[in-house]
Amino acid sequence: MAVRFILIWVALAAAFGWGAWYQARAPRRALWVRIAVAAVLLAGCAAGFLMYGDHLEKNLGSVILYFAVWGAAFGLSAACGGIIVGTLIALFIG
Repeated sequence: MAVRFILIWVALAAAFGWGAWYQARAPRRALWVRIAVAAVLLAGCAAGFLMYGDHLEKNLGSVILYFAVWGAAFGLSAACGGIIVGTLIALFIG
């Protein structure tokens, strides 16, 4: 099961990386801003990963919110990682 999640995450990151590379027609300064924003969001995903759920009571609302936060962190971290790598490739190769 974990291998599937890893493969899905890598596929999402690759898709977003390709999209970021393909859309890298902006000025270099804008591309660096894109990387900075994605890095801040990625740090937020890491913080949410580390801090959320430690002190929650176990009821239906907290369980639903728990899975929503984890799902968002899963997808958003893949998107941010792909955007950072794809934009860096476009900056240094293109």
